[in-house]
Amino acid sequence: GGVAEDIAYILKQIRRAIVVGERTEGGALDLQKLRIGQSNFFLTVPVSRSLGPLGGGGQTWEGSGVLPCVGIPAEQALEKALAILTLRRALPGVVLRLQEALQDYYTLVDRVPGLLHHLASMDYSAVVSEEDLVTKLNAGLQAVSEDPRLLVRATGPRDSSLRSETGPNEPPAATPELPMEEDARRALVDSVFQVSVLPGNVGYLRFDRFADTSVLET
Repeated sequence: GGVAEDIAYILKQIRRAIVVGERTEGGALDLQKLRIGQSNFFLTVPVSRSLGPLGGGGQTWEGSGVLPCVGIPAEQALEKALAILTLRRALPGVVLRLQEALQDYYTLVDRVPGLLHHLASMDYSAVVSEEDLVTKLNAGLQAVSEDPRLLVRATGPRDSSLRSETGPNEPPAATPELPMEEDARRALVDSVFQVSVLPGNVGYLRFDRFADTSVLET
């Protein structure tokens, strides 16, 4: 296994591969059994080692093994590797759509060019999961924009398919009638819309659901 470990170590060190699985055993390239004097005792020792500019001053994989980039049980390694490849194939499209969204919707337009340049020059080689990507994007975009409200969030299948508990063929629940009392109407509107002023004279409008047209007319 020494040659295979050497290849895995080299590819990892030059950042040409993402090693997925468990730590390797750290076997030697060549072992030799030596007899101790004239006794019946023998000593097995490695008689060759891997030397090169990637050793880091004598530090190699021999003895300690190759530490994976993504530690996971061996029986799950293939599935995880395929998931990483799927994520890598989707990365260019994700970055492109993020750039388009910033250009079309971000209100601090003077900061958009810097954000676009940052996205184009980011190193995504260490990204091995959606969580890694979200963390990296948020850290970079917020640092460049100095805007903690600029957030990227990953939505899984469950998030995008959330529905009400009613079945597909059941009619939607009836909208409650608008109360006649003025105080009750105001309370209903306040429960739908929230308006406040944040530090820095920033206006904040929040609505938790789409109100019926009769509520909007009030």
